[in-house]
Amino acid sequence: PTLAMVNGDAVGLGLALACACDIRIGGSRARFGAGYPRIGLPVFSGVPWLLPRIIGLGHSLEIIYTGDLYNAEDAYRMGLLNRLVPQESLEEEAMAFASRLAQGAPIGLRLSKMEVYHSLETALEPSLALGYLCANMGIASEDHKEGIRAFAEKRAPVFKGK
Repeated sequence: PTLAMVNGDAVGLGLALACACDIRIGGSRARFGAGYPRIGLPVFSGVPWLLPRIIGLGHSLEIIYTGDLYNAEDAYRMGLLNRLVPQESLEEEAMAFASRLAQGAPIGLRLSKMEVYHSLETALEPSLALGYLCANMGIASEDHKEGIRAFAEKRAPVFKGK
């Protein structure tokens, strides 16, 4: 998983980088915008593909057409930010969330990410087929066995990505 910690303006390529991440956490001073219309350019750098998948067509076109900057509260309301946190605790909260993600089973997380992004471009049936394939791969992993042992022993699992 990838995580963006947005501490200020994410405009143009900054918006593209934030959108390219799976999860976005922003502080109260974060602002977002396409910026391109203000300098006579069409939007590019992945924004036309990424942004509508995150926040929908209407909000995406508003951001792209206007070139306006949207504050952190607007971005959170639109769904661009997964989490909006006080500016003074942004780094602490983003790092805590990243640590939490890092405790997950790497194989399971990687396969889940692949399934989710694949499902955006396919019908239900191929998506289900890939899901069963991924589940079988996960079941065969050492991490799954560790997860089951840890659950039975009422302790935190220690995953190794195998």
